[in-house]
Amino acid sequence: MLAIPINFNPLNMNYFKLLTCLFLLLLLASCEEEEELPQTKSDPITSINSLIGVDSLIKLNLSKSIGSPVEIQYISDAKITAYKNDKELGELVYRENGTYELPNQYMESETEYEITITHPSFNTITTNTITPEKILINDIKILNEASEGKTTFELKFTDDASKSNYYMLLVKGISNNNSNVIQYYSNDIVFEGNLNVNDNGFEQNMLRGSRSFSDENFESSQVEISFYILANDFFVDYQEYKIELYHLNEDYFNYERSFVSLENKGDIPFSNKTNLYSNVEGAFGIFTSYALDYKIVPKQ
Repeated sequence: MLAIPINFNPLNMNYFKLLTCLFLLLLLASCEEEEELPQTKSDPITSINSLIGVDSLIKLNLSKSIGSPVEIQYISDAKITAYKNDKELGELVYRENGTYELPNQYMESETEYEITITHPSFNTITTNTITPEKILINDIKILNEASEGKTTFELKFTDDASKSNYYMLLVKGISNNNSNVIQYYSNDIVFEGNLNVNDNGFEQNMLRGSRSFSDENFESSQVEISFYILANDFFVDYQEYKIELYHLNEDYFNYERSFVSLENKGDIPFSNKTNLYSNVEGAFGIFTSYALDYKIVPKQ
């Protein structure tokens, strides 16, 4: 299943290309009636896509859609300026396929970044993000339950109870130096309603398949989460597992959950209209950030 940002590698540049198409298609299919979306070739939709990790280069993808059926065109001649805590960093350089980046400028944690985009064909676009800090994985244990055909993981980390925090958890199987995102399950309350299957039989809803969660249901700052994978879900003999804990800012959290909700709309009768979350002024799209910690554990 392609589920962005569920089954995806946020550090893979191909993600930006795919996300551009998905973003625009979902946007056109799901906007509220009061949204006045352009429908003709003379009134294009401008889209920005950027999900950036701390310690990664500042980059984004810029495109526009024209006509019906939608035709995606990359924008290669925009002036894009980046700011860090209100101080100008410089102009992003165009690379290819709508992607711009700021050479030698890596995102720092707990820092505000702003982007302004100017172009003769549209009004100035602005967006910003405040990067989260990395939340370290304190411990990860693995337990094989061969009789039940599953492998259980127990993850521990420390949550800052003084503020609201948002997270995402991915599990990857590693074999021959290649890694793949694999399905996992849980009956932990933090995933209530999110996962496709869980022990408590929570009703599948608009958020099924989401891997994000907040600290709303944490009982203490010392967090313990249990989850498992099923041997029958994949045919590769993975020798190691990579457990990735993403600390998200609120924009990323809202975006991921709106994206998953849109994916699930077709399977849920009488579902409410859902818009894809955007934090961009003057256009549509997302400019947001995350911080990642991970542990690799060998198969038992």
